[in-house]
Amino acid sequence: MAENNAKILVVEDDATIGRFVELELSHIGFTVMKVGDGAAALAAFQEFEPDLVILDLMLPGIDGLEVARTLRASGSTTPILMLTARSETQDVVTGFEAGADDYLRKPFEIPELLSRVRALLKRTEHERPSSQLKSGNIEIDAASRSVYVANEPVNFTAKEYDLLAFFMHNAGRVISRDEILSEVWGGQHTSDSNVIEVFVCHLRNKIGDRDNQIIRTIRGVGYFFSSI
Repeated sequence: MAENNAKILVVEDDATIGRFVELELSHIGFTVMKVGDGAAALAAFQEFEPDLVILDLMLPGIDGLEVARTLRASGSTTPILMLTARSETQDVVTGFEAGADDYLRKPFEIPELLSRVRALLKRTEHERPSSQLKSGNIEIDAASRSVYVANEPVNFTAKEYDLLAFFMHNAGRVISRDEILSEVWGGQHTSDSNVIEVFVCHLRNKIGDRDNQIIRTIRGVGYFFSSI
């Protein structure tokens, strides 16, 4: 998707930050709509039909988490980049569970913001409508970012989907923790973070991997996703 064709919805209650982001994105060719609260964000999303949402976590009224949950509950797969001043792992996990595809901590530099925006738009552009992947009784559809287990639809958050898709694309080989952190989380966490363990636990529960035979922990190394 060319930058001058991409539409970005900026949801930020700090007028100074919001205006700054709006100007920077507009300057390089994005079409931008800016709103300052959650209710306005949901209305603008329907009207503007953005290709990406930059969403502040702390908003008056309906907060960013609830906005993300509402968009995902409606079936939207539009990428969400969440902005947060919080740095605790659980806060970040909560954002991903709500439906965020990526997050950026405040304060941030514009080059980093642009890098995240471009990466999310590029990922969306390269997801082919016919792209499907199947392993055992698990099937994913990249067009709708849907997951089916034993032919039944199972609800996955955006980051859970990303991790499962990465595992399935790399089934049959040992994947290191550093590789997972780099490819799924963009290197945002250090190797001593427990964010992978948290999400692997979620995946195991959702795909019915009760005895950890589908996603196997390789101690001191990483994980192995069985292709059978």
